[in-house]
Amino acid sequence: MTELVAEFALVVEGRELGGDVSRGASAARVYKQLTKQRSDNATSGVLFGAEGAQQRHDGKWWQSESDTWDLLARLYEQRQQRRDVAMDDNMDASTDDDATLSDFVRAQDLLERDGQLAEYVEVRRWLEDTAREFQPVETRKGYLFYTRRSIRTQDTADSNAMSDNTQLVTDIDPDASSRQRRDIAIEDHEYTTSLLRTLFEYVRRGRMSDAMALCVESDEPWRAASMKGGLFWRDPQLEDAESTDRVGGNINRNLWKHACAALAHDTGNDSYERALYAALSGRVDEVLTVCVTWNDFVWAHVNAVIEMRMDHGLRGACVYEQAPATSFAHVQSRRTCATDMAQVFDIVESLDGCVQNEARDPLRRLQRALATNAFAEYVEEFAQALSPETDVRMVRVVAHASLCVRQSGAELPEPAVSAVLEAYVDRLARDHDELVAAYVAQMPTERQTHVYAQFVQMLNVSRDHRMQLLQRAERHGLDTHAVCRAATLAGVQPDDLLDSSDPSDSSDPSDQFELSEPSEPITNTEQRQVRALEWTTSSSHLYPYALAQVCTLSRHFLLRGRTNAATVLLNSLPADFVQPEWITESTPLFREYMHILSLCDALAFYASWAETVCRQPTDKLQSFEHKQRTIDATVRMEQLLRRVLDVDWLGTHVQDGEDCTELQKLRLLYVPEVVFRLHGVLYETRDFVPQNLARSLELAQMVAGDGLGIYRELAQKSPMHPNGRLVAFMALMRKSAFELLRVQESASDNRVAPV
Repeated sequence: MTELVAEFALVVEGRELGGDVSRGASAARVYKQLTKQRSDNATSGVLFGAEGAQQRHDGKWWQSESDTWDLLARLYEQRQQRRDVAMDDNMDASTDDDATLSDFVRAQDLLERDGQLAEYVEVRRWLEDTAREFQPVETRKGYLFYTRRSIRTQDTADSNAMSDNTQLVTDIDPDASSRQRRDIAIEDHEYTTSLLRTLFEYVRRGRMSDAMALCVESDEPWRAASMKGGLFWRDPQLEDAESTDRVGGNINRNLWKHACAALAHDTGNDSYERALYAALSGRVDEVLTVCVTWNDFVWAHVNAVIEMRMDHGLRGACVYEQAPATSFAHVQSRRTCATDMAQVFDIVESLDGCVQNEARDPLRRLQRALATNAFAEYVEEFAQALSPETDVRMVRVVAHASLCVRQSGAELPEPAVSAVLEAYVDRLARDHDELVAAYVAQMPTERQTHVYAQFVQMLNVSRDHRMQLLQRAERHGLDTHAVCRAATLAGVQPDDLLDSSDPSDSSDPSDQFELSEPSEPITNTEQRQVRALEWTTSSSHLYPYALAQVCTLSRHFLLRGRTNAATVLLNSLPADFVQPEWITESTPLFREYMHILSLCDALAFYASWAETVCRQPTDKLQSFEHKQRTIDATVRMEQLLRRVLDVDWLGTHVQDGEDCTELQKLRLLYVPEVVFRLHGVLYETRDFVPQNLARSLELAQMVAGDGLGIYRELAQKSPMHPNGRLVAFMALMRKSAFELLRVQESASDNRVAPV
């Protein structure tokens, strides 16, 4: 199945068709060959048991699918040819009432003018070519061989021997049995029964020449003559000189058909003989008695419709007056003949038993839609019924059939075709993601970007594999930049993303804000959101769009305290992400990016600084080295934290548009946090850097200054801090002040202590 999916995709891409202008029919023929190979493989070396039953079931499916592609190719090639010729009802070449033409020419002209009738004939050929296999009877020389021998025996034997054969015919001719009301030899009867069945099966399969040849080779040429009467009359004097050079066919074809109907009507004849002549005359009554499969029943009715429409189309002027057939009124068919293809299928589907079950088969329903030229309606119904339980094989068949029909020039409902293609793409995405672009390219332009973006953003594959998928999309003509933008947007803004800018949103992130540890692993959802940026960072042309999405996703993480996720996001960006013109222009969006980057750098380094301070040395040498490392780390830590505060982090010069509310919330969450951490850094390192104690107290001046307005964030109330955080900050200042007084008093005591 995997190999077949790839082979079908090659056809869609056009690699198997070359420059064929009739791509729809040509593609269907390729699909026919591919599925026929699967059928042959499944039926060769059939196993036993459950495995063998499954193998036979698969072989039946592949054969039926191959037949479906065959029907599609036949009909849509014919329909496309009619459109190309642009024939209409006002053709000057019409010969409908021309009495100077032969029946053969008039029949050909009728098929050219009546496109529907021509399709019916093609459907009949298809039904004949796809009929089940049968074993023909062997050729036997000598007409009624055993009966003839019995008659000779009667002529030479005594009266006792003759008494055993008194019920046998005494003459050897086709009418002897009915004339004398006697039987032929059992062996001859068995052979005749098999012969008649073979003749019917040949006619059923459109092999009239084989049927007549069998009659001649079996020394029953009169049967061949009786079947040959269906040929249309031809005359070289009434046709083009190159078309025929001799008179042929049956000038009294209508009379011959009535004679065939009479033979079919005669209940004294063999059932297959009756079916044979019923088929030749366009009757259904007797043919249906020997039908077994759905294919048989449909053929019987289609054959009758064709004969009826041919008779109606050829009725009228003729060079010769045909013989009357009034004496055959008693052999009229008891059944009402269907008048079109739709009625044929309605009749067959109304039958009971296995035929009705076969008519419900998904491929049979598709074959009906193709034969009745109702594929557009079929696709709409199929699209509406799509579900995860829909057979993936039927999704594949209908998707490719839709492409074939559309390529043949037929109009199809685009929403339905797109729905089927999307369903097939969804199944391909699981095991054949490299093939998806070829099918998305067959969708309307306005759907291509959305569908391919939804597909790629759900894939959890390596970056290199993602880039390969983009290259395939570009090769198939998709707008890869639009795909990347849509994929990133879908990835960073899932359905559960809170719209924090909505004033009516009651789920304020500050209600449950808890700062994550830098070493804490990010969740699978966060990882997927971070990786969504890979699409827009695949090209420098998309960096401006990526910048906006980086800021959006970073805000989303930070509002929930997920600084670790924001750090992973920022570290995942390409080394050349920041463009020189961004630095020059310094837009609010770029300033927001730099502010978020500075915060994440500071908080990430804070964990390293805390670990350095807390590490206890074991000897004096290590104590000296530890002190120096602590001093260096503290200097770096103070620089990073002050840089966040000194740039007026996410202040009014950054806040712009609809994101203003989110940025204000971030200031409320993180500016106090940075202030408290800066105080902690200075206060906790007072033993390593004594002046840091006084500097921790100086933070009060920075907070109270109007320049940065940090006091506003400390004083602002929130659900987590109903009274604001200014009181907590003042407590830290008192703590520093008391510690500074203690240190000063201790130093003063040391200076005045007695020797």
